[in-house]
Amino acid sequence: MKIKSIYISAFGGVKDLKLDLNDSFNVIYGENENGKTTVMSFIKMMFYGSDRAKGDLAKSPRKKYTPWDNSQMAGSIDFEKDGKNYRLERIFGESNSTDKVTLINTDLGSRENVSADIGAKLLGLSSAAFERSIFIGQFGFPENNANAEGEINSKLSNLALTGEEDTSFDEVYKRLEKAKLALASKSGRAGEYDKNLASLKALNDALSKANETQEKINFGNQKAKEIVNEIEKLQQEANKLKVAIDKEQDFRNVEKLRELLNLKTELDNVTKSLTLENGTVIDEMFLKKIDFCLSKINGVKGKIQNLENENKVIKQGLDLALDPNKASPEKSAELEKKINVLEQKQADLKARYSETEKALNEKQLPNLALLILGIIFGLGGAALCAYNTYLGAVVALIGIILCVVFLVITSSKNAKKKELEGKLLNIKFDLNELMTVITLEKSNFNAITTALNSNAAMIENQQNHVKENNQKIEEYIKEKAVYDGELASFLGSTFNSTEIDATLDLLREKATTQKEIKQKINYILKDVGNISYEVAKQKIKEADSFGAVNDFESIKAKYDGILEEITSKKTDATAILTEIKAITKVMENPETLKKQIAELTQKTESQAKYVADLELAMEVLTESFAEVRRSYGSVLDNKTGEIFSGITGGKYNGISVSKSFDISVQKADIFGSFDSAYLSSGTVDQAYLSLRLALSELITNENGTLPIMLDDSLVQFDDKRQKTALEYLKKYSYKSQIIMFTCHKYISETAENLGATIQNMK
Repeated sequence: MKIKSIYISAFGGVKDLKLDLNDSFNVIYGENENGKTTVMSFIKMMFYGSDRAKGDLAKSPRKKYTPWDNSQMAGSIDFEKDGKNYRLERIFGESNSTDKVTLINTDLGSRENVSADIGAKLLGLSSAAFERSIFIGQFGFPENNANAEGEINSKLSNLALTGEEDTSFDEVYKRLEKAKLALASKSGRAGEYDKNLASLKALNDALSKANETQEKINFGNQKAKEIVNEIEKLQQEANKLKVAIDKEQDFRNVEKLRELLNLKTELDNVTKSLTLENGTVIDEMFLKKIDFCLSKINGVKGKIQNLENENKVIKQGLDLALDPNKASPEKSAELEKKINVLEQKQADLKARYSETEKALNEKQLPNLALLILGIIFGLGGAALCAYNTYLGAVVALIGIILCVVFLVITSSKNAKKKELEGKLLNIKFDLNELMTVITLEKSNFNAITTALNSNAAMIENQQNHVKENNQKIEEYIKEKAVYDGELASFLGSTFNSTEIDATLDLLREKATTQKEIKQKINYILKDVGNISYEVAKQKIKEADSFGAVNDFESIKAKYDGILEEITSKKTDATAILTEIKAITKVMENPETLKKQIAELTQKTESQAKYVADLELAMEVLTESFAEVRRSYGSVLDNKTGEIFSGITGGKYNGISVSKSFDISVQKADIFGSFDSAYLSSGTVDQAYLSLRLALSELITNENGTLPIMLDDSLVQFDDKRQKTALEYLKKYSYKSQIIMFTCHKYISETAENLGATIQNMK
């Protein structure tokens, strides 16, 4: 490959610059700041581009070489490769991905959009390898780059073996090493195999712990089972003692039980007297239904009475209206005065009604303190009987007396309530009667007023109103018949409807008595344990057979001791079971752990074999590469030594190059090799220039010769060395095109005298 011309539209401080090059030795001369390094950077970026612009100019050539006037950064390179002519055009964007790169076959006129790193395809070198071979700068060899060195070594080694460049020892070795480190790291902690070994150990530890825990659980369950068996035996013994203790209580409750049965008999008699022919038992709810039914009947009766009174008044008015002789202004004034007197009487009755109703609605709470004290004394007396029968009986009797006083007070308050209710009913009756009279007198007054101002149309309206009232009266009579039938269905033929009020009062008294008896029965049942009447009879029979109080105290002491022991053992059993439950909740399943251990063991064994295979492969690869390195190393040493001898005029006749491209040299007149650190900077530059030329020739041989670009690579040479080197480069340019950039006039003139093409940058 040979570069024929370079055109820079805009790049850094350079604009509209064209450089025509020949096929051999080219020197581009210019003073500092004239753009030599810019042109060299342009060539590299044309083939490889650069990273996105960064803040640091030294690390961002794209930003560094942005034109100062912000014009579009662009240019082209014409070159010949494999006998064909091409032009590479590039319009630079903000990054490689936004660059527009076009490859033109100028022989055919065809255009092709290509990737930003087209140099890798055209030159057969990566960007880093390009800088370490054909792109030669000042001051020796570029800083270490493992990837680039691995690429160059790969090309050299593969060319030595097969002439191909597709495989890299370093790449293969790194893949093997990466695969190994993914399983077994150097630290022994990060690799998957290392982690699996740690997990396997943890699983075995967990299994051992789980087995120990299971043994503890089994022991705990057995211990809890033994305690439960002991509790069952103690409970059986306690149950036997409880039977004897219960008999003591029955003995002490015998009088209450007898009272219970007596109250039951009394309750049955009262209930029987409250039972109708149809079997319905009259109770508080039943009486409420009767009252509701009666209220409906009375309501309908009141409506009928009101309508009949209204008709009576209307008829009187009509009589007056039809007989004007009965209506006079004097009669009207008399009725108005009478009505005022009646309304005042009505107001007085309403006031009495309100006072009575207020007295009735006042909360007449019975003195519950008496009832509570009675119950407390009753229970206390029952308890004292266990220690002192006489004292217990006295205290219980006081309790009964207090309860009786409570009932008497309650009964007295109920009687007072009934008295107020009766008084309220009488006032209400008087009010209704007075209202009827007032209504009648007002009707007479209205009738007289109407008669004095009557006309035919009004009289006809009054007559029609009477007819409508009569129709409503018939409907209310039918409605009353329905309620009468409902009342009859409740009461049956037992009661006479004319004596219903007196009968209901008697029934209410019996229902109250029934309720009081039930309350007494409930109090006693609560004391004796809510037993049935049959059980009460049996307990009385058993108590009568006791004869005398047995030694219940020792029995109770033994019973209490057993209960305490049962409670203690239950606490022990609960503690054991709670601990077992807590352990079981966090315990890992041994069978699951065994399965995981088996699977992981199989996996680690497979991984161990794989790691061993990788180590063997790496060992074999290393030995093989060492052999290959020996093969191509001598070729590189010989080629570099040959060039080094030519550049130095035969002063040095040998050179050795390491894998990382460190060098040592042999002088022609002194035995032994010398590391580059012992050489002058000029000699070091000569050595590295020789190495770069040798590398370029060897690794580009299969891709055809590539142009060699040098950026003031002879800057540290003295005049003699520079001339010798230029003479060698002139000869070398017949094999590979040389493009040298320099700011030194002597180098430019010497090269021109040797036949190089000189391009001046101004």
